[in-house]
Amino acid sequence: MYIFKCYLLVYWSDIYSIPPTPPPMTTAIDNLNEETQSNSSRSTLLSAATEADRIRNFGYSAETHKVQTKDGYILGIFRITNATVRGHQKPQPIALMMHGLVSSSDAWILGGPADALPFNLADSGYDVWLGNYRGNPYSNRHISLSSNDRRFWQYTLDDVSSKDLPATIDYILQLTHQNSLHYFGHSQGSAIMFALLSTQPKYNQKLKTSHMFAPIAFMSHARSKPIHLAAPLFGTYSNLDAVYGDMPFLQNPLLRKVLGINKCRSPFTHRCLCDFWLNLSLGYSTHIPQSIYSEIFNTHPASCSTHQFIHLVQAYVSGHFRPYDHGIVGNLRRYNQTTPPDYQVANIKPRFPLNLYYSDNDVLSAREDVEHLIRILGKRCLPHFINEKNFAHADFLWSSNVKAVLNNGILRQMNKVEHLLQQENKS
Repeated sequence: MYIFKCYLLVYWSDIYSIPPTPPPMTTAIDNLNEETQSNSSRSTLLSAATEADRIRNFGYSAETHKVQTKDGYILGIFRITNATVRGHQKPQPIALMMHGLVSSSDAWILGGPADALPFNLADSGYDVWLGNYRGNPYSNRHISLSSNDRRFWQYTLDDVSSKDLPATIDYILQLTHQNSLHYFGHSQGSAIMFALLSTQPKYNQKLKTSHMFAPIAFMSHARSKPIHLAAPLFGTYSNLDAVYGDMPFLQNPLLRKVLGINKCRSPFTHRCLCDFWLNLSLGYSTHIPQSIYSEIFNTHPASCSTHQFIHLVQAYVSGHFRPYDHGIVGNLRRYNQTTPPDYQVANIKPRFPLNLYYSDNDVLSAREDVEHLIRILGKRCLPHFINEKNFAHADFLWSSNVKAVLNNGILRQMNKVEHLLQQENKS
């Protein structure tokens, strides 16, 4: 009730004020190749135009690369290096990081150079790549379609897993002349890897260690209020799927104004309003520092297809981990059966077990659903239950104690695997 009253207070004040116009998120791709000489601290992070600028502001080297998918989407991906550890004669081991729903590569670095995992990896000598899948501010171009065209948004998680992710992996491995990499996926970033390994098993051999934060596959125990509210309308296929699915999710300016989301872009906004939206969508957390709230809301919610959200709703209602349900006619056309086939998780056979990180207070990646996946994978995964009070969906990225809880252990495991592989190469 307290948070709801705060929302009403801030929303009412918003009606009678004219907030500053925030920088447009949808034009980030236009600045991908611009250089910056800024060495600003976190306080000036919001002035950065792109992920590369933010990385450089933290004192690291950044590169921007473009990857074209086989169906014509142009993906913007970023590379982080630490100049103090670069210069090794041998190639640095690769770490690829993929974001979740309504997010982008920005999400990985908002914790700053001390705590954000990409910087910890770069400091330890890893060649860090931050991916972006189609539709978000860094990947909102196509060789023939405008993002104003509804056809641009006619894609689902299946397209991201079957086209964007393999195109990104293959590009990085070809450029670096390596044959495998370490993978990190948060939320839907884990789901796309599960789907890829299930449908294109050859990618099992392209992975070293894999780290899935708040993993998404089965969702029947999800406690997310938005998913529960959407379930009666989108839990099973209807004509509404095309009406609302063929557009970017949560990007309507009027809706964002009414909901008060844009107010949280200011560092002076009442924290209770921003708490309300984070807790509603991602679960109650006491670990995210208020100092990064404005940075979170200046980069989130990032654009994606509404079909991606509908896919999660379908997973909640069906209890299956499977491709998008296009209705009887669409399913017959695509899958040659009336319902989508389940992803064949039996095909997930990486050389090293998948690491699954989960918690009790995650409203999207429920403990019951993750442990169901763990039972199916068996020895092909290593479960890591985060036994921290009020540790929710976004804490895997932004918690103030994420370095101690996650990052340090992950680095030890990666270094151990790298040492093992080096020994094998010598023998």
